[in-house]
Amino acid sequence: MFRAIQNFAVPLLLLGLMLGCADDTKYQYGVRGKWKLESRALPDGQVLKPPAVTGIYEWYPTSKTSAHVTASFASGPDKIQLSGFTCTLENPLLEAQGFTKNEYLNIGGGYRLAYQPVHTAQNKSSDGRVTGDGIRVIFEHADGTHLEYGNVGNAVVEEATFTVKFKDGTVDTWRRMLDQLGALPK
Repeated sequence: MFRAIQNFAVPLLLLGLMLGCADDTKYQYGVRGKWKLESRALPDGQVLKPPAVTGIYEWYPTSKTSAHVTASFASGPDKIQLSGFTCTLENPLLEAQGFTKNEYLNIGGGYRLAYQPVHTAQNKSSDGRVTGDGIRVIFEHADGTHLEYGNVGNAVVEEATFTVKFKDGTVDTWRRMLDQLGALPK
């Protein structure tokens, strides 16, 4: 009898644990992960690809409504830019809401267009708006920069892409390399 209960209880317990943890993985799915820069299209039509430009962008969820984000970008061995910030959403759903970006690190101009030989570590806060339609999620920053994540429901990690559109018309295209679940509460 004990063996029969054990054979039934263990799979049921494992199923319960999987379902309990799986609910948290849906938050920020379309945006979280490690992304690699594929190209930078300049306003004059020129397209730069690695090794002329390289970059890594990481969105790491720290809760259902916040994430730690780093962006590193290089346009040559002496022109390395790094930005670190936290992003706080108004609610867990990635559509029709505001967000706050709290930048705490800016090296070489951070994730901006032009390299600047500066390093700041002061906190800088800005607000923006998130819109979405179930297929795309768009982060509209106060400085005019738009991040558009496509295929947010796509289960294939390597097929997920996002673009960063700067005010001057420059467009960076990124591809997800790794899905990072983050430190979401269990």
